[in-house]
Amino acid sequence: MSQSSAPLGPADLLVQSLSRLPRLVKIHQPNHKIFVENLELTRTVLQTLWAENDKVELRLHRGRLYLNQARLNFAPILQVTAAKLMEFFEERGFYGFTFTPKADLSTNDIVEFVRAINACQGQAEPGAFLLKSLQRAWVSPILEDNFKITYAFSDESGESAGRPLVWNANPSAEGQRARKAYSRALAELTKLNAAISSTKGLVNFAKSRRVVQDMAESLFRDENILLSLSTIRDYDDYTCSHCVNVALLSMCLGRRLGLGKMEVATLGLGGLFHDLGKVDIPIELIRKPGKFTDLEYEEVKKHPLNSVCRILSLNADHAFKSKLLLPPFEHHLNINLSGYPESSRRVPVSLFGRIVAITDLYDALTSSRSYRPVPISPEKALEIMINKSGVEIDSLLLKVFINMVGVYPVGTLLLLDTREIVIVRDTPANSEAGRPWVYILEKADNDTIRKGELVDLSQKRADGGFVRNILHCFHPTEFGLSPTDILL
Repeated sequence: MSQSSAPLGPADLLVQSLSRLPRLVKIHQPNHKIFVENLELTRTVLQTLWAENDKVELRLHRGRLYLNQARLNFAPILQVTAAKLMEFFEERGFYGFTFTPKADLSTNDIVEFVRAINACQGQAEPGAFLLKSLQRAWVSPILEDNFKITYAFSDESGESAGRPLVWNANPSAEGQRARKAYSRALAELTKLNAAISSTKGLVNFAKSRRVVQDMAESLFRDENILLSLSTIRDYDDYTCSHCVNVALLSMCLGRRLGLGKMEVATLGLGGLFHDLGKVDIPIELIRKPGKFTDLEYEEVKKHPLNSVCRILSLNADHAFKSKLLLPPFEHHLNINLSGYPESSRRVPVSLFGRIVAITDLYDALTSSRSYRPVPISPEKALEIMINKSGVEIDSLLLKVFINMVGVYPVGTLLLLDTREIVIVRDTPANSEAGRPWVYILEKADNDTIRKGELVDLSQKRADGGFVRNILHCFHPTEFGLSPTDILL
């Protein structure tokens, strides 16, 4: 896979330096050439950033790195470095650092800072230890995940009444566990893809296996949390986030079908690795904004077989790997065997293959893509899938899937005839016409949006009409909104 040759910016260099320095300080003296070069680079980068900002805040939030309010998007060459830095932060129990301008910042100041970071690991209260160690004006740790992200909203009329402008919510304990599992899955898959792209040897996927098992544990405690997590999507790293979402949705559907915990975890791994073969396709082709040529499409159609080959190269037991092969191979095969890869086989598509075919299509339709910046709403996506049922996807499994996600899936935004904007919490099995329970979004005194009253949209007036009627269904990513910020 080709990689971008664009020069690294100050934010990229800061992340790179902070990832390297804790290791370098352990193995080199401060006067060692490599160590000195990295220290000087860090000092220069901070001074460059300070020239344009009153302060520099590098923060971990929901599995992503932000510099001040801007989310950092990394080129493939830096994705593993960024993932390791985020893991480094999580292991020590903090969310990043705030760097305040210091005119006479020295490399010795940076050495003391890095040594303090290393020393906090293993402490009973690493955050408190680090806070005490960094009693300096120029750097302080961020110990709470109280980050606010601004979202702009507009509707067809150009009005913004009733639309949230700022979102900030505190997740539940179970939500935090599930969100962390999602972030870890995304980071592990990113590292796995990078490792596969850079080596011909065996790649160990033990961590990916453990992450999926953790998600299976969360699923058996609370299905809605996993469903809402699957709405986390990012345009810039579509392939990885898509694979994690397919794994989540597949696990939820498998649970609905009565599969046991081990089967659900195996299904999740099959979903996680279903597009692994895309590492063998040039990134420019994956991100192409227009329609594929016939030759380009033939290249893309190779990815199911590529995925099978890549799974076989993983460092794991052969018997276990054999259980993961069918979903990647079959997810574009179609229920009538009319898809790809083309073969003379007449064996029906496996249960796991049929499940991943449904979840892959649903997530692909409801995600932003290079050729479709505005995602399709869940309501429209399900309509498209119904038209494909019986031919491309399994009609019975689709019915179970629709019952699982609901006509208005968890996390969907709805505009009501009362001019209220609501977010879907869930849809009870006995709900009339598939009308969900929703939270009304309210504006707080500090201009943030908070979760308001929980209402049942199947509630009726005395004359038999519904109290609230749905005017329009929105996908949350149309507004850059992640429903997990309020539902977890």
